Amino acid sequence: MHVRTLLSALAAIAVTGLGLSAAPAVAAPATASSHVAAVRAADGLDVHRGKYVTLGGCQTAGQQGIERGHWDRYQCADGTFFWNLWTNR
Repeated sequence: MHVRTLLSALAAIAVTGLGLSAAPAVAAPATASSHVAAVRAADGLDVHRGKYVTLGGCQTAGQQGIERGHWDRYQCADGTFFWNLWTNR
């Protein structure tokens, strides 16, 4: 992992942990070894769309997907360190 990426991720986690809303909504990088550890959302929301550092970032991405017609419903599920965006299609 690059030092700059690591420092950015640690800063975002620290800001989020302090309850500040100044952290940018950044999708977590996907790797070949990453696994979705969150429990799948109920009500047919079974497509995982990504992980977000903040709840606001997850909600913004979910709402933008609805506005663009990509899915009808979404849910932001709390994971270990990130918010997981689940959609119905």
